[in-house]
Amino acid sequence: MKTIILPAGVSNDLDWRLQKEEARNTSEQILWEFDFAFVHDQPAFNAYILAVDHFCTDIWKEFADRSKGVVLYRGSLDILRKIDLDEVEAAHLFGDLLHRLASFLPDEAIPYCLFEDSSFGEARSAQLMSKERFIHLHLSLEEQKLPQGILLPSDEACTPEVLEKLQSLMQRVGPHRMIPETRLNEMWDGLDQLFVIEEAVSVQGQRHINGFIAAGGEKFGAEGFEPPTLCSQSRCASQTALCSERAK
Repeated sequence: MKTIILPAGVSNDLDWRLQKEEARNTSEQILWEFDFAFVHDQPAFNAYILAVDHFCTDIWKEFADRSKGVVLYRGSLDILRKIDLDEVEAAHLFGDLLHRLASFLPDEAIPYCLFEDSSFGEARSAQLMSKERFIHLHLSLEEQKLPQGILLPSDEACTPEVLEKLQSLMQRVGPHRMIPETRLNEMWDGLDQLFVIEEAVSVQGQRHINGFIAAGGEKFGAEGFEPPTLCSQSRCASQTALCSERAK
């Protein structure tokens, strides 16, 4: 796959002739990547919209059938620190900005937001990168259908104590999908086992968990379990968790 970067900051002239020539000269699938050099104010946002619109008319029409999608942001989650708001509010604002930009793309153009690193810590980063905030954006280039998932509590439930438990759970479970509580019924496809911080689950969240169990999934509490061993990405018969619940 060929990544082609499009300079699209407020000071760029949107002259992408070299990028178009690069695209014509490759036989690989193309991933287009905007470099907005984000500035968080309305005039800058208007400039970004113009860049996306120019991309749609000048580039996408010619290369749509050879394109994987469009990266609206690639970089550190620490970009949130540049927004003069609480971290969670900043994440909401940034997610909204990217969704608004994505709305100007053609329907067939897959939008990506690729966070590559973070200084917030694993659990806090998971909260800030919640799919709840980036629901219509792809957060990785390849979809991962891992059979183990961790239920991400709501922002209101993510106290320092809960985040500490989440951090420990992430380390013990190993490779997993992070699933927002409110999105469980939309995201449990291919999920076999769900790990939950019981005291952080809302009433509505418990209903989603009950639905997951009724559909054949297994739930494990965060306390007092040994991570189950998976056999070749499928369920293993051996489960030693103290607080597992199996659908009947």
